[in-house]
Amino acid sequence: MGKISVFDYMTIDGFFAGPQGEIDWFKFIKKDDEYDEYTHKQTARSGNTLIFGHKTYEMMKSYWPTPDAIKNDPNMAGVVNNSLKIVFSKTLQNVEEGPNWKNIKLFHEINPEEIIKLKE
Repeated sequence: MGKISVFDYMTIDGFFAGPQGEIDWFKFIKKDDEYDEYTHKQTARSGNTLIFGHKTYEMMKSYWPTPDAIKNDPNMAGVVNNSLKIVFSKTLQNVEEGPNWKNIKLFHEINPEEIIKLKE
């Protein structure tokens, strides 16, 4: 896994989610060429591992393997769809791979030793 980098979105007043925990606002972020260039550069190296909680995992899964995502941003779709995805969730029972959604590991507990092992 190597170095851990964080891409974190929050409102100016410090919120990650809406009053009911919703994160649908993320889908309405306006396109920003400078940000796109930065994120593509960060994900260009091989061996990316993505770490998600349950809600973010479901949101990413609902978009990146779709034909629209692959058409609109084929490079990022390739990175997200094929990178190792680690999902931490106490409630998600299983994860399913598909032709465009691969390499998923589900953990029900955050185990620091396991993270260190993955990082190494």
